[in-house]
Amino acid sequence: MAATVNLRSFPFTKQLNCPHCKQDVTVYDQYGSEYAVCGSCQSYCKIIAMERLQVQQTVAPIKWIPVLPLGTEGTLMGDAYKVIAYMEKKESGTDYEWSEYMLYSYIKGYAFLAEYNGHWSFIAGKQQYPELAAATYNTGSAELNGVEYKQYNRYTPVVTALIGEFDWDVYHEHITTREFINPPYILIREANKSNSKQVDGYFGEYIEPEKIAAAFNVPEETFPEIIDIGANQPNPYKKRWLGALSVSAVAVALVIAFQIILSFVKPEQLIVDKTVPLSLPAALTDTTKRSPNTKADSTVNALLVAATNGNFEYQPLRTSSFTIYNGPAPLKIELYAPADNNWFEATVELVNEADNQSWDVSKEIEYYHGYEDGESWSEGSTSESVTIEDVPKGKYHLNIYPYGGTMTFSSMNIKVTANVMLWQNFIITILLLCIIPLVFWFLTRRYEVNRWMFSDYSPYKKDTTDD
Repeated sequence: MAATVNLRSFPFTKQLNCPHCKQDVTVYDQYGSEYAVCGSCQSYCKIIAMERLQVQQTVAPIKWIPVLPLGTEGTLMGDAYKVIAYMEKKESGTDYEWSEYMLYSYIKGYAFLAEYNGHWSFIAGKQQYPELAAATYNTGSAELNGVEYKQYNRYTPVVTALIGEFDWDVYHEHITTREFINPPYILIREANKSNSKQVDGYFGEYIEPEKIAAAFNVPEETFPEIIDIGANQPNPYKKRWLGALSVSAVAVALVIAFQIILSFVKPEQLIVDKTVPLSLPAALTDTTKRSPNTKADSTVNALLVAATNGNFEYQPLRTSSFTIYNGPAPLKIELYAPADNNWFEATVELVNEADNQSWDVSKEIEYYHGYEDGESWSEGSTSESVTIEDVPKGKYHLNIYPYGGTMTFSSMNIKVTANVMLWQNFIITILLLCIIPLVFWFLTRRYEVNRWMFSDYSPYKKDTTDD
């Protein structure tokens, strides 16, 4: 038999006398139910011709007090339901226990509320979800309506206690259950061990306890405490991660677009690119006609000492004047010197000719190479660069003060470019925009790892296999 449906209201309840204890047994769907349990003596009975009960056996009393008493009515998922049965189950060979409430809708038929560790799911079969007939089940996954579900569990359920009425011999059925999840949804496949051709599919959705309490007008405080993470419990961080990812993606696109537009509005401007000769002060080589007591001789001596210590100060340089038209602008200064197993340093002073405002930067060039243990090695570079940000528009020149570890440097190259791309700022901006999505991604992944740690089919375990 199946649920009595297509009615305008719930059918009248019927009282059937228990043959064992002579107490009344209430049946809410007398035309659709086949079995009922006497709440007084725990007799598991078959309904004969919808008029009387035939005792099959005695079952164990229920362990927990149902939070939804039999006969309770409410509106859930937009439909009116009545609680007509309650079951306590366990996974064969383990201590995992859960409870299920059987709901009856006079329009859509039967549905279930399954509860484990305080987590609830609304579950129904083909009568409410005809598309279940097209579901496909594979090794480790299933598919419904083009959506993939990953296998989370496989077990043999055992009914340990029950009350209420049922449309099949629920107490003696032997099935193997496979559960597939795509939170908040769950897809369930039940295969009958006695009849390999009988396969039933069910579709479920995670539901918060407060919604059930409100739907059936029962106190929320009577619901069991929520423990750990439910198999199909929605990931609270996933929505935030996707939202942050969308916002950051738009922001990154805007930053890139702004940079592209800026490169057209304020293109790079090559201001200086020239090789300049280097020369030592004349006093360093003119030492023949000096008195030991003159000031000039003191300067010479100082230069000779510096030369002896390998530190040569070259004559200062001054570039021609140049103009920055689109300011404020970043200014990149690049220096090149033919250092060979030696060093070269230059202090560059950028001077605004209108108000004498200046910016001083120093860069040292070092390049060394050689052979060691039959292999060549090298370190350093013959060029260096530095960027001065937000230089106002105006007329400028550079003062250059060169130094070297040898007196053989004959020239250096200097290159100045305005409106250069500040890659460091650009990259830092992109990274900052990615921080929040990365944080939520980490929280999302950690939540999923914790969810799947209760499953033998975790995709986060390298040794996961399908039985």
